[in-house]
Amino acid sequence: MKTSICSIAIAGVMSGLIGTVQAGVIDPTQPVEGQSQLALSEQWWQWALGIPAASSPLTDVDGSRANLNNAGSVFFLAGGGGNVSRTIEVPAGKPLFFPILNIAYVFTPETGEACDGVANPVACALSFIPLSGVTNLHATLNGQNLLTYPSYRQTSTALSSVNLPADTFWSGLNTGAHDFVTDGYWVALEPLDRGSYTLAFGGESVWGALEVVDVLRVPEPSSLLLTLCALAPLAAQWRRRACEAGA
Repeated sequence: MKTSICSIAIAGVMSGLIGTVQAGVIDPTQPVEGQSQLALSEQWWQWALGIPAASSPLTDVDGSRANLNNAGSVFFLAGGGGNVSRTIEVPAGKPLFFPILNIAYVFTPETGEACDGVANPVACALSFIPLSGVTNLHATLNGQNLLTYPSYRQTSTALSSVNLPADTFWSGLNTGAHDFVTDGYWVALEPLDRGSYTLAFGGESVWGALEVVDVLRVPEPSSLLLTLCALAPLAAQWRRRACEAGA
């Protein structure tokens, strides 16, 4: 009897959440979970490059790597490195953060570094990753245009550090800390309600074109299910007492 009541309660609450397809885009100049979006772009690279190349989300073509080491207060989505179509389970209650087009310059003094020892290493490194040729930037969620602010660009103003694993994308590099800078275009979304969404984004640059289509599936928060199940025995007691009072 308790299981039945719990199931009915869950179904009733879930039905009120199905069908919400709009998402709020967070102003690129505003923080997300207490962090600037520039800081998030740097953390995104630390996440993506900190995972061995063989299992990196940077080369994820089906969504199977999307949740790997991705347990922070903001959920990162990777671009996939080309034309991909993936299905990704997105945790409920977390903002999403993803690049439309982005690039990083990693300092590699062990192999010879053009910007090592210069007066302004940030400006030197950024000069190697110009984004002036970017065109056709686009991002939609269930057909809703997400690019409504004047600019979504986030550009490093200081050096950041990433811990490279032994199996990285470049040969001849030492494991451990390496400085880097990043430049690119990013979108932050407010948490999505339960349901299924189609996220499409991409653009073109001197490095090629990117087109990504992700099916995002947001399950019911487990905490809500546990709360509803915990309340089910009380509902049964209330119902029984009401029957006894009316007898």
